[in-house]
Amino acid sequence: RLVTAAGHMQAHQTVKVSSNISGDLLSLAVKEGDHVARGQVLGQVDRRLQEAQVAQFRAGVSNARASIDQILATISQDKNDLQRTRTLVEQKLTSQSDLDKALTQLKVDEGRLAAQKELVAQNQGQLETALYNLSRATLTAPIDGTILEIQHKVGERIRGSDLSEDVVLIMGGLTDMEVKAEVGEHEVVGIHEGDEATIEIDAIPDKQFKGNVSGMVKNAQIKNPGTDQEVTTFFVRVAFAEPPESALPGMSAAVSVAVATHDNVVSVPIQAVTSREPKKKEQKSAPREGTMVAAGRGGAAASASDAPPAAAATGKPKPVKVVFVIKDGKAEMREVRTGIASRTDIEILEGIKDGETVIDGPYRTLARELQEGQGVKVQEPGKAGEPKGPQGGRS
Repeated sequence: RLVTAAGHMQAHQTVKVSSNISGDLLSLAVKEGDHVARGQVLGQVDRRLQEAQVAQFRAGVSNARASIDQILATISQDKNDLQRTRTLVEQKLTSQSDLDKALTQLKVDEGRLAAQKELVAQNQGQLETALYNLSRATLTAPIDGTILEIQHKVGERIRGSDLSEDVVLIMGGLTDMEVKAEVGEHEVVGIHEGDEATIEIDAIPDKQFKGNVSGMVKNAQIKNPGTDQEVTTFFVRVAFAEPPESALPGMSAAVSVAVATHDNVVSVPIQAVTSREPKKKEQKSAPREGTMVAAGRGGAAASASDAPPAAAATGKPKPVKVVFVIKDGKAEMREVRTGIASRTDIEILEGIKDGETVIDGPYRTLARELQEGQGVKVQEPGKAGEPKGPQGGRS
């Protein structure tokens, strides 16, 4: 069984490149579509203010360290004076108050040393911040990728801060492309990460690409909330096994995810199954409910106006799913019970046997014109005009 959904191409990883600092954008070294390597310079923001701050804090660190050297020399002198005063006190050549003064002076200078060391650490931190801001003035590529969009021109003012970002450009890795598709709530429950999928891109017709479900967004998208038209969907990401080089972000695409697979089953082309009133001999039984009208790739889907009226309104039996098989050169209608379906084939659980020839043709022919007992012949490949008769087979 396949779940199909429409979506758009996108890079698996998209990165916004911005500056944490404010200043004029002086240069851009890239243009949209350029391939860049991680660490490559992309542009330059005016860095004169940051350079001045770096010089200021670097000088502050240097001055604070010079003051530390001076204080250390003073402390060394204080210790010598303290030792000399202590000797004089022991010899009773000076008073105890002189010793107390020498000890106090040593403690004062040690306090100055501690404060100066804190000042050096503070200035060093400010210098590191200034150096970081200076580096942020140069815009570099955070990943290998392609420039997808440039949002500022040279000469424009960049207003960056730690609390907000002013995006200069957007880049993404186009080697890992994916489709972001919107899937209905009833279908998404059957999809799991890793499920196989096929991808069709509108801009690359007649080609299908293999992929796998790479993830699902758990946050629901609710449209027209609170109305009869309320619809709930979820975004599903399908990654390419080998993305085409010509695929670009934003291209429209459709994905088909295989949510169930049955082996060794009887299957027929999906357009071979149509909807008809049951045979007269079957009208005595209770009408079957929940019948669906199938449509093939080559025909339009049957609408409510195409289907026979419901029994409740007209007294006619409800339509059932049928296929036509060739028996003795004539069309024979068989009521069938179907299983899972792919884009081209549908599983038949009951109604026909392996090897029987099933009539395939335009929707109008099978749904309205072909009659029980009508003579038919098998159409050779490449010829048109007659109902076709493929073999019902196992797949």
